[in-house]
Amino acid sequence: MGHKLDQAFEKVLAYIDSNIAAPLDIDNLARIAELPTCHFQHLFYTLYRLSIEEYVELLKSLQAAHQLGFGEQVPLAAIAAKLGYHNEADFVDSFTLSIGQSPQSFRQAPDWNNFFSKQQPLKSFESPQDAMLTANVEIVQMDALVLAIVTHNGPENALPQTIERFIQWRQKYAIGPNLGRTFNLVHSLPQAKPYHMDIGVSLDENTYSRLASTGLTQEGIYTQVISSGRYAKLSVKTDTQNSNINALLHAGVDYLYRIWLNEQPYSLRNSPLMFERLNIGGFAESGIKAHSVDIYLPLL
Repeated sequence: MGHKLDQAFEKVLAYIDSNIAAPLDIDNLARIAELPTCHFQHLFYTLYRLSIEEYVELLKSLQAAHQLGFGEQVPLAAIAAKLGYHNEADFVDSFTLSIGQSPQSFRQAPDWNNFFSKQQPLKSFESPQDAMLTANVEIVQMDALVLAIVTHNGPENALPQTIERFIQWRQKYAIGPNLGRTFNLVHSLPQAKPYHMDIGVSLDENTYSRLASTGLTQEGIYTQVISSGRYAKLSVKTDTQNSNINALLHAGVDYLYRIWLNEQPYSLRNSPLMFERLNIGGFAESGIKAHSVDIYLPLL
């Protein structure tokens, strides 16, 4: 990138600290960091192990704790207003969740050991995980693709139902693994509420023509063009030692964003992170279902 990620986010953190009561504007924070909006929250979480929303709430609570814990008899409503909360109740709920004590309890008997431990995410980036330090990242060029997509934009635990609906649609129109590549376009963090991810299959000209009059206009399916461009590609797959594909994907994304990207001269393109699901329905020699996924990080 044109700058190191720690330098980019130092500017963001300084801005938040000076504008703690302002409404959270992800687009503006991404501009300050000089990063594409669609990658900003992934990068922030990867570096700090907190979502940007959790970070802001923690920072507000830490500021409030200083007032509550040092004998200042400031009314809770006044603290809430100063920090930009809609009302006192929202402040109490947020403080209790972030600090582990209610504001009233903290004022009477603050747990300082817990308080100081809560500040750790504000002080440094997470250290790298050794498991992915030898990952092999390729720079590849991908041609433009037309995808038939269903969008999941709701609770993460409802994602299997969205996937099943898409599988049934593919079966209905005979779009098996041999006819199209299966992709996930990741728009938000898994813990985000709502969780936003697109599930898609690539369509060649023949399949697109066959579906154009029926299957692409019904059942919540729409088309999207993935433009051609350069990607960082990291392949992960399950084996006897690593059988949890979601854990492997998390580690792979973590490596790309936090370690690889920070060491490379590349800039991110404003296009979502993608997973290509390979060997759909495949099984290893052991008879256990095998998973192989290519992670694509779009680059300028």
